[in-house]
Amino acid sequence: MDKNIGEQLNKAYEAFRQACMERDSAVKELQQKTENYEQRIREQQEQLLLQQTLIDKLQSQLLLVNYSQDNSYGCIPLLEDSEPRKNLTLDQLHDTVLKPGTSRDKHSKVDFASGFFSEEN
Repeated sequence: MDKNIGEQLNKAYEAFRQACMERDSAVKELQQKTENYEQRIREQQEQLLLQQTLIDKLQSQLLLVNYSQDNSYGCIPLLEDSEPRKNLTLDQLHDTVLKPGTSRDKHSKVDFASGFFSEEN
């Protein structure tokens, strides 16, 4: 019987060892997939940020073109291609719309939510 018990222990140990190797392999594969997915997410977030920056730039240019058609002001691009996207307040955004030296009534403000310029008193 000792021989039979020894064989059973060897089989049980071998099965345990095999299960541990399979588990380790699955954990390693999962870690690799997680790293790959995280990298893809970072790349997609960067691409999304670039696309949103382009959308913002085009929307600001469209607002300026529409405004210039109504009020004879020239179109001035808001953002350069090399500029990163910034979270600006409306006042900061208003200040970046005009190039230095461009004159315009100091009380004019852009309502970017509605896409219209308004005059403040």
